[in-house]
Amino acid sequence: MNGLKGKMRTFEREGEDLLKKANKLCEKEGVDGWKLAQTEMLRKRTVTPELKEAIEFVMLEYKPDYFRPALLSLCSKAVGGTSESTLSIAASLVLLGRAIGVHDDIIDQSRAKNRRPTVQGKFGKNLALVVSDVLLFTGFTSLRKALQHGMSTSIITSILGTIEEIWFEQSEGEVLELKSRRRMDLTPQECLDKIRMRASELEAITRIGGILGCGSQGEIKALGEFGRLLGTMSILRDEIIDMLELRVLKHRIIKESLPIPLVYALQHSTSRQKILPRIAKERLTTLDLKEILKASEEAEGLNSVAKLIMKFSGEASSCVETLEFKNKELKLLASSIRIAPKDWKPLVQTMQFPSSKNF
Repeated sequence: MNGLKGKMRTFEREGEDLLKKANKLCEKEGVDGWKLAQTEMLRKRTVTPELKEAIEFVMLEYKPDYFRPALLSLCSKAVGGTSESTLSIAASLVLLGRAIGVHDDIIDQSRAKNRRPTVQGKFGKNLALVVSDVLLFTGFTSLRKALQHGMSTSIITSILGTIEEIWFEQSEGEVLELKSRRRMDLTPQECLDKIRMRASELEAITRIGGILGCGSQGEIKALGEFGRLLGTMSILRDEIIDMLELRVLKHRIIKESLPIPLVYALQHSTSRQKILPRIAKERLTTLDLKEILKASEEAEGLNSVAKLIMKFSGEASSCVETLEFKNKELKLLASSIRIAPKDWKPLVQTMQFPSSKNF
């Protein structure tokens, strides 16, 4: 079984039903917000064919973002609001999220993801920076226009205050991420702290959904806590997946911070003795990466992260338990992120790679 798609199929066997329901829910709730975001970007006039091609690439060839509009809509509905009230703001949040994604790829020097080129990988760093700026400015301009149409001053103030207060954590999280590169003395708690900060974007989205739905302060706070936990769980799940895609694992070791399952493994002296000499090598072979994964698995590194996801999933569901409307849909999103050892163990056991090959 080769590539991340094959690995994801292994993951999906256990929770295939939940994942299908969650994906279907997100597409149904988020498709209009995504299409509006596409329209905002693709109608821009440009005399430079390179910029036009790059904009079309990031809005047409990247995976559609149904999740952000869907989450905003569901949070509005959870406090008695409507999806229609969230549509224009959903489009702006999609563009802001996509801008953050392009920026992250530049910082991480990622030229490909899921075996597809990133904007930087296809067009180079300079044009990727320009595209991310266009996404950012268009997102904020769309947000300003949306807030000007029929919204009360108190709602506008709350939304802008949420963005200013919470979204700034994204930048702080990225700074911590940069400081973590090539550090072998990281603790799991340090990793969790920066992951929680990076999860601030989803807290902003869930809070804004509650604000647009005219929820009470208690409801908005509960939705914010739900969003923070949901974002943390999503990142933790990606950390496990990064361990299983050896090309990604290599990139993480060389150019980014170590995945948290590997950090957990390094807390054990036996595993540390096995892993550190391989990480320190100038050229990581397939065998090195395979042995690093094996040692991390034996040290319960992956399972430690899976347990955290399970714990946070329960906490996220509890956050929205008292909401009167649509909390079942939010609970579904939290449950669909769960992952268990039986989802990845067969994959680890059956991995076959030529030990002499270098990436």
